[in-house]
Amino acid sequence: MLITVIGGGAAGLMAATVAAWNGAKVRIIERKGKLAKKLLASSNGRGNFSNLDMNETHYYSNNSPFVKKVLDIFGVVQTLSVFEELGIMIKEKGSKLFPYTEKSKDIVTNFIYELEKHNVEVVLNFQVNQIIKDGEKFLIKGQHRVFQSDKVIVATGGNSSPQYGSNGSIFPTLQDLGHSIVELRPGLVPLKVRPHIIEDVAGSKLEGDVFLIDRNGEIVSKNYTGEILFKKDDVLSGIPILELSNYVHEYLEQNTPLFLKIVPFPQYSLRSLVDFLIKKIRSKPERPIKLLLVSIIDERLIRYFLSKIGFKDLEAPVSSFNDKDIEMLADKLKDWNFEVVGTTSWKDSQVSLGGINTTEIDPYTLESTIIPGLFFAGEVMDVAGESGGYNLQWSWSTGYLAGSSASSK
Repeated sequence: MLITVIGGGAAGLMAATVAAWNGAKVRIIERKGKLAKKLLASSNGRGNFSNLDMNETHYYSNNSPFVKKVLDIFGVVQTLSVFEELGIMIKEKGSKLFPYTEKSKDIVTNFIYELEKHNVEVVLNFQVNQIIKDGEKFLIKGQHRVFQSDKVIVATGGNSSPQYGSNGSIFPTLQDLGHSIVELRPGLVPLKVRPHIIEDVAGSKLEGDVFLIDRNGEIVSKNYTGEILFKKDDVLSGIPILELSNYVHEYLEQNTPLFLKIVPFPQYSLRSLVDFLIKKIRSKPERPIKLLLVSIIDERLIRYFLSKIGFKDLEAPVSSFNDKDIEMLADKLKDWNFEVVGTTSWKDSQVSLGGINTTEIDPYTLESTIIPGLFFAGEVMDVAGESGGYNLQWSWSTGYLAGSSASSK
């Protein structure tokens, strides 16, 4: 039996390896000239491959029960067992899991060894234009060549990070086969905001709690904590921003106002922050206003922040502040607000929201319920995880299930 895995990313590597372990003849077709380009870049090359805090609540999908069933069958424990068999030593950092070296390439090297050991055929630089079910066989067509296969596992990813290989080109042929597609949108992507962020603050950071509110002030997202990065062209990034980006599309598409709220110094109450500022002012009353917030927020943000809330003469001494000024300053320091007006491009996104409708996939085997012998793995399905190893865990879980199921029939 010949199984063809379309897509040489994390899910494809797992699917091909497991199928080969089960004795199947396996072929991988990859659009780029190298396997696992996105995996190699994961976590800035550090390879955060999973997370001990694992359940379906860390995933975005229109079918959460599907996600739960998959993770219940093959989760973190099973992944660690496979990684042990591959010879990958593990390191825990909080709940995040890494290869001990914190190098993504070490994961890839071990998988590629298994592919070579089991004579898996690897076809690079091949763009799949069409998949045809011809009787009991599949025909996989490119521009100048056609491959035949008994089973097909689609592990091409979605639209995110096209520079690493996934560009959404597989979806039209999957629709031709009868599958429906949940609209694709960029996930884990920087946000475009207003008011204007001046160029001088590009590269500055602000740490705090971050969440989204609607026009009525109701919280409409999870709360995330971490560093927010101010970038050029009125863009905010950083892990909390990327996480929140997965919530914004329905509001943007309906032209419904949506606001980003940043709450720095979550460990400080408003009263304790006021007291800290008063003490700092009294210790050096001659200090210019522009220096009052040094060591409190990034120095590049100080002028931008003070001007934004109405302080123009930044050379004036801090002794010019009255009690009302101090309370207002502390209140604004703990309450930064921006309107969300868009996201940046697919190139900047780490995952795709949307994909193959999971109601058309058997959660126990990941076989298509429409086309027998067609299986799915990874981000090509309507499932996307938070950052922190969740998307790679989805690749391992679905790659293993698809590879095992396809090679057991």
